[in-house]
Amino acid sequence: MTVTAAGPTEERTAVERWHDIPRAWRVALVVAAAVVATELALSLVGGIVGSAPAGSGTSSSFGTGPSGVAAYAQLLGEHGHPLTRSTRPVSATDLPPGSTLVVLDPTSWTRADTTAVSGLLRQGGHVVLAGNPPGDGLLAALFGPGRLPQWRSPSSGPAHPVASAPVVAGVGSVSSGPTGSLVPAGRAVPVLAGRSRTFAVADDTAVQPPAVLLASSAPLTNALLADRDNAALGLNLAGPSGGRVVFDEYDHGYGHTGGGLAGLPDWWRWGLGLALASVVVWMLSAARRFGPVERSTRELIPPRIAYADALASALAALPEARLTDTVQPLRAEARTLLCRRSGVPPSTEDAELAAAAHGAGLPGPVVASVLDRPSSGPEVVALGRALAWLESHGGGSR
Repeated sequence: MTVTAAGPTEERTAVERWHDIPRAWRVALVVAAAVVATELALSLVGGIVGSAPAGSGTSSSFGTGPSGVAAYAQLLGEHGHPLTRSTRPVSATDLPPGSTLVVLDPTSWTRADTTAVSGLLRQGGHVVLAGNPPGDGLLAALFGPGRLPQWRSPSSGPAHPVASAPVVAGVGSVSSGPTGSLVPAGRAVPVLAGRSRTFAVADDTAVQPPAVLLASSAPLTNALLADRDNAALGLNLAGPSGGRVVFDEYDHGYGHTGGGLAGLPDWWRWGLGLALASVVVWMLSAARRFGPVERSTRELIPPRIAYADALASALAALPEARLTDTVQPLRAEARTLLCRRSGVPPSTEDAELAAAAHGAGLPGPVVASVLDRPSSGPEVVALGRALAWLESHGGGSR
């Protein structure tokens, strides 16, 4: 048994190992890493430098579009009301005693928010709610116990005061918007109504009722605040000058951490960051395994001596009559090299080729071995030596 020494281990760079991975795998890995890296980068940057409020703007004191109420907030500020635009949940918002909480078109609500509203009312605060109420829990806190008002989608039409309550003092009519009306019940007393439907109810007829429910926030929006007596209604809802007004902006999307990875807790995001780094390290280390299959041993040089011995044995077994035809390709190659070395074309006659070769200083035995037709073993050997000489002395192209 022949023992072959193993060759040296092939050293490849990380770039070479990466290119050994199939193209489809490389594309998939790069896309996945890019998506995760982008999400993590945006989340981490947002957490470090912060970001401006980015809510919907609808019914928001930040909103300057037609459906926002930025003009209403400005109006209150110009009339001496300190403003708070809360981008935190109502349950986590500082609600000073006696302040007015404005909740417009809420889309979500929690039991903790209702508890915070109840606490504000007990401390002499006030609540203005507009739009479809978020469940009976908040209504019960505002108008309970007992029967509660109900919201209906048909519009009440332009509304007029139906009670002598100070909250509608100086108000002749207000815009009601395309949708929204109320069914009064229990302690909810109608204060504004259209021809057949109620637009606003209040808990009582005090100067500033503890709770006022509007079927729509339309009168307070930028588009309609200057219409009819909407601005006067807005000032009455905020109460006497100097009282703080708190706008609930968290329910409009302001202050939220956002979607995707940005909504995850910090320790989750850091964990995903470490996981991303681990994936990158794994990609670099796994590139070698994803490469083409390698031989367990290095490829050896072909055994040329054994091949030569086998060919010599085959030639020696041939009859001399066939020897010339067998080595004809070898002789043709040698003649071509001889012509090239002598500076004549391959079509030159043997006599002219011999003269040119002798004139070029080529050895006579070499010229004779090439031009003579070999008919014996020694002559074949001589031809092979002549060919080797021509190849090694500049006559070959290999």
